[in-house]
Order: sequence, then structure tokens, then C-alpha cells
Amino acid sequence: MPSELSAKGSSSVCEVTCVDGPSTLSGMFPPGTNLLRALVEMGSEIEAPCGGTGTCGKCRVRVSGAVSDPTQEERALLDPDELRAGMRLACQTSIYGSCRVAPPDTHALTAPTILTEGRRQEVALQPNVREFGVTVPPPALDRNPADFEELLGAMGFAADDLSMPLPVLRGLSSTLREAGFFVRARLVGEEIIDLLPATERRPLLGLAVDIGTTTVAGKLFDLRTGHVLAVGSRLNAQRVFGEDVISRIQYASKSASDLRALQERVIAVINEIVVEVCTGRAEPRDIAEVVCAGNTVMTHLAAGISPQWLAQYPYVPVFLSPLSCRASEIGIAIHELGRVFFLPGIGRFVGGDTVGVILAAGLDMSQSLRLAVDVGTNGEIVLGSRDRLVACSTAAGPAFEGAHIAHGMRAANGAIDRVGLVDGEIRCHVLGEGEPTGICGSGLIDAVAVLLRAGIVEPSGRLVGADECSAELPATLRGRLEMRGGEHAFLLAGQVALTQRDIREVQLAKGAIAAGARILMRQLGIGPQRLEEVLLAGAFGNFLRRDSAIRLGLLPPVPRQRVSFIGNAACAGAEMALLSTVQRRRAEEIARRVEYVEISAFPEFQDIFAEEMMFPAGEPS
Repeated sequence: MPSELSAKGSSSVCEVTCVDGPSTLSGMFPPGTNLLRALVEMGSEIEAPCGGTGTCGKCRVRVSGAVSDPTQEERALLDPDELRAGMRLACQTSIYGSCRVAPPDTHALTAPTILTEGRRQEVALQPNVREFGVTVPPPALDRNPADFEELLGAMGFAADDLSMPLPVLRGLSSTLREAGFFVRARLVGEEIIDLLPATERRPLLGLAVDIGTTTVAGKLFDLRTGHVLAVGSRLNAQRVFGEDVISRIQYASKSASDLRALQERVIAVINEIVVEVCTGRAEPRDIAEVVCAGNTVMTHLAAGISPQWLAQYPYVPVFLSPLSCRASEIGIAIHELGRVFFLPGIGRFVGGDTVGVILAAGLDMSQSLRLAVDVGTNGEIVLGSRDRLVACSTAAGPAFEGAHIAHGMRAANGAIDRVGLVDGEIRCHVLGEGEPTGICGSGLIDAVAVLLRAGIVEPSGRLVGADECSAELPATLRGRLEMRGGEHAFLLAGQVALTQRDIREVQLAKGAIAAGARILMRQLGIGPQRLEEVLLAGAFGNFLRRDSAIRLGLLPPVPRQRVSFIGNAACAGAEMALLSTVQRRRAEEIARRVEYVEISAFPEFQDIFAEEMMFPAGEPS
């Protein structure tokens, strides 16, 4: 392997070839180009949950050719044998000549489990998209009409009630005459975006989208009936720039082109969903409006607005108010004059997705106190009733998405998603029913809960060694304890193990969420016993086991029957705002009245966080 100094200047352009299973990608890059950036530009699906800082070790690739020497970060995460075999971290490697790259066999992404359904309230159909079929009086010499004003009059509007964009106005007179003055006008809000002959009846559609940090889900609706026509979902293609919002803010803040790259990636995903849900049903231009729910960072990035100040004290977003723009302004390929509406945010990292959860769950109308938790890399928590609502965000980190976990992965084939203890034996369920290749978030929570109950993990989070175990511990469990990389580990199934470092990551994530919930309860002066219901929202929350989450202290100690799963409530809230302008106004009112709590500024935050990192000493009563 050439040293960095000898490699520099060896070539004016470097050819990179990436062989990933049956696919081969190639590209030409200047010397010194970061390998991760090159792979991303070539279209590789390689992931770097840490955003390219060299801390997660997930972007491992085998490299041959002229590249830089291993960095200190690589030497810490890769053993000498791996380095000698050409294994590198793409984010830490620079190319200085032609090279060949091969991701390891475990790199291939299988289709993830993406949650698209969420519990929501039924609403009366009153969409922002409307349609009028009208007969316009033909012109006559004894009057002084203009075609636009005559159309508005026939629709029952005054001349200044509605507007018509120039592209539609240019064809107005021809359309009226060709249609025999019998036309169909299509409106979004107070703007006529289309004028068709009344005999041409095209679908009238809208799309609700949840722009998540990890996944993007969309639902296509018939706006005449309110019925769902199709559902589509994808992984958020921004993930190659980092698993969490802070990593993406940092990447977007580097340059205008990097911000544009992040925006283009998520818009491309939305457009893929548009094509998918329309295929065999309609044309993308039949979609007149898209309503999006996303956290503050995702909303900024989708709109092409830099969120850089959200990562710098005092963490200020560019906007929180509802945003409406033409779809063409941000590149969403629907009707050329169609619009996009982003649900408003509440404060800093509590965005429109949380407003969607409140809207769908009816927290703002609830007579009793309810706690809603959306567990993710940026966990959002809302507590209250119709009298008062408080909300916060917690930097839980990407542990529950599999990042920073030795064998962590998303909920896809090969992931251990459930762990139990039956008659002294560990039982693991693997998605796809094949051999385990890793563990996803729900399996991780189960595994730690099982080890707590068995006494293998102490309330402090310490994973005990085989020689420290209780004499009552079955030999079948004792035999699973081993040393890996100088730390204690517990073998779950196959080669998938849970390490001491993994448990510490779980403690950090659960501690952040539990601290946030506890601080909100203090704001309202209540204890867990006052909670009528705990609502788990989001994809990860939907697959959690109640008992495991309560045993870890991730959720407040409430009776398990008070814990409910509401699925993708953010998308459900976007659906309600798409189908009803009344609900859209309600969403705006929710954003105004919810009190945002900055938990890091709470006087006792550090103490509460440290306490909540501990696991409960026993089963909650």
C-alpha cells in the first residue's frame, strides 16, 4: 500500500471501481478525493452513520490501489490483520490513483421494514385542493367582459378572490372556446392551477409525506373521496451523509453544493415515491398538492434551506412557521403549478412531525394527561392535555437504529428483532427467518432487558464476566459470556453478540429519552401515576415490547396496559392536514400553543440524565 506522500501527485485523475455483488460502479476523481464522497457520488448505498467522522466503523470497504495511509481512527477500529488485508474505513481514506473497492459481504442492504400506517382521527373532507365545473357565458358585443373575470363570476367569485398563474392565463381563452365554454377549474388554495374541458375528467390527487431522518413514507389520496389509493416508502438517501441530524447539519454547512446534495437526495426519494404510487393509476401531474411532516432539520433540508445555526448555540432554526411553496421550486415532480405545504414546527428540534403526532393522537383535545414518545435518533416527547401541552427533543443518538452497536443494523432480513428467555435458554427471532447477521433496535432493547432480569447486566449497566455470575445462573447462559476485543460480551445467536460498549450506548440513548420525559412531568408537576396513557409513535416505537421498554426505564413505570402504539403518527397528521383545511389550521394552532422546553437548560438536567442512565434495580411495580 503506497504511503500518502508517495501517492500524491501520482495521477492527475483517479479511476475508482466499486464492485458490490452483481453491481459495478465506476467514476473519475481528482487525487486527494475522500473515498466515501467518491462512492456516494458514484451512487453507492454505503452508509456512514457517524457522518464521516470515523467513529462508527460502518463504512468498511476492502481497497486495493493508491490510497492514503490508515488514520488513527482506522487503527482504533480495525485490527492489524484487517488492515493488512486492505480493509479500510471509506470516510478516512483518500484516493491518489486508480483503485478498486469492494464492500464486505455483510454490506448489502436488504429491504428494511418501513412503517407507513398510523392511528389518526377521522376528518370531514375539506381539502385545500378544489374543483369547479362551470359553464361560462360566451362573450357578446353588448357587454364588456374579459375571459378571466367571466370565469370567476361563473364560479361565484369576485375578480380579486382568486389568482391565475401566467401559464394558465396564457391558455385560458383558447381552452374556453375549444371546450364550448364548459370547463373544469382546479384550485389549490386561492389559485387556479389548471383549466380543463369539463368532459375531461382527470384524477384529483394529493400526497401526504413523512420525511423521517431514516425513512420517507408517502400516501396517495383521492381528494374527491378521501380514499387512500397507494402507499410508498424508501430509506432516506441522505443517510450516506450521517445517521443523525447533527451529522447532516454539519455536512450541509460545509458548502452550498453539499447542502444541495442533501436536498437533491431526499427530493429524489420523494419523486421515486410519486412515481411508485402513481404507476397504473394516474400521472404525477394529477397530484395537485403535497403535505409534508418532518423534524426541523429534515424540513429545512427538503426546502433547500441551510440548518447550520441549529448546530450552534443558541440553536436557532431559519423558520418554524408553516411553509408553502411551489413543488417546482424544490424539485418535487407533480403538477407543474402544484404546491407543497410543510407542517409548522414547535421549537428547535421539535418540528412538524411532532405537530403531526399531536394532531393524529388528539393530544390537544384530550381531557386526560397523556405522554407521546417518538423514539429515534432525535427523540421527541410531548406531554399534556387540552389544558396545556409541553414538548422537548432529546439527542438519543442512533443506537436504536443500529449505529455505534457492534452488530447493529436496521430492521431488515438477518436482524434479530426479538429476544426472550425461555426455560433458561436464549431465544432470538430473526427477520426473514434466516441466519442472524446483526441486531436491530427492538432486539437490542429486548436483549438488555433479558440480561437485566438474569442478573448478567447490573443496574449500573456493567456486564459481568463469567466468573462473577450468580451460582443460580444456568450454565447455558454462563457459557454465552466471553471476551471480545478486551471487553465482556454476551453471545446472542450465531456470531452476533452484545458488548459492554453496546450496553453503554443503550444507557445513553434511554437516559436521554427518560430524562426528557421526567423533566416534562416536572414542568407539569405530576408523577407517572397521573399518566392516563403513554403513546409510542414512529417505526421503532411500533416494534418495541412494552415490558422490555419499561424494564429498562426507557418509558415511565406505568401499567403495561396504559402503553399504546400509534404507528407512523407523523404521516397520519400530514394526511389529516392534506384532507382538511380545518385540520391544517388546527395544526398551526397546535404549533403556536405547545410550550417548547429546552431540557439542556433545565437546572437539574445533568443530574437527572445521570440518574436515568441507570437501569431500574428491579421490575417496576
